[in-house]
Amino acid sequence: MDKIHQLKLFCLVAEKQSFSEVALHLGLPRSNVSHAIKRLEKEYEVLLFYRTTRKVTLTNEGHLFYLEVMQLITQLNELNRFKSQVGMKYGKIRIGVAKRIATAILLPNLQQYFQKYPDVKVFLNSQDHYSHLIEQGLDCVVRVGSIQSDLLLARRIAQTKLITLVSNQYIQDHGMPYNEAQLSEHFIVEYQPEKKMSHLGYIYFNNKKISINYKILVEDTTSYVKAGIAGLGMIQIPEFDANDLIKFHHMIPILNHIEPCLLPVHILMTDRQYRPDYLNDFIDWLEQLLKSKMDLKEWDNPATNNQHDS
Repeated sequence: MDKIHQLKLFCLVAEKQSFSEVALHLGLPRSNVSHAIKRLEKEYEVLLFYRTTRKVTLTNEGHLFYLEVMQLITQLNELNRFKSQVGMKYGKIRIGVAKRIATAILLPNLQQYFQKYPDVKVFLNSQDHYSHLIEQGLDCVVRVGSIQSDLLLARRIAQTKLITLVSNQYIQDHGMPYNEAQLSEHFIVEYQPEKKMSHLGYIYFNNKKISINYKILVEDTTSYVKAGIAGLGMIQIPEFDANDLIKFHHMIPILNHIEPCLLPVHILMTDRQYRPDYLNDFIDWLEQLLKSKMDLKEWDNPATNNQHDS
């Protein structure tokens, strides 16, 4: 394993906080991953990770090493793309964004950006699972909800309310929940993109996380909304996504008297000093697009709200 592969492997371990997950993802024995990290630690005479039986976390020195390695890998990636980016007017942008934001907001408006940069190619990674910048080689990611890593550059855009909805079919079958005490008699549609099943699901409000029963668990947002419309349970989605469902009478907002959870919206990037003009312009354009189409609220102190992921 050459030095570059070792360093990329180190970044994956830092992101996933697990030797086993990285080994599984790369199809390698766990011992190969562990030995590669030990070789780096021996070579640079520094402890990079604190190790426990459950996870590994970066030491202070490991965090500094990670930042240096990220810069090196980014520079190498840019060097490989350099020939196609002469003049900073054409190249490739790799973006990760949730599927519903991609289909409802980004794709219908992307032609606006192409009018200024007709020779730029955009590679769109739209899925419900978290997009990982280093692992997937992305330039930026739109994240609604809490940020799992503090090792990336995060541009705070604004925040959006988490709206609780039910369909008329659900009300016919189970009645309307009017207050928090009645929630124990009701059901949600459970959403777990990481395919982790649990006995109970959760419903979120400001500084509240309430356990509640569910009958169906889904792993993608399209099925989540469809299940809610079908009356299989209550759902909670960001306000920008709920507006059309309410407008066209597919679903009804409930429990409006309970203060909602506020979800932060970020654009995540690698901390790159020299970005091509077309990428900087894309990020600026994307920020304004999200603010206008998602009807986002001005940023408040996120520490006062639950950091529910969506």
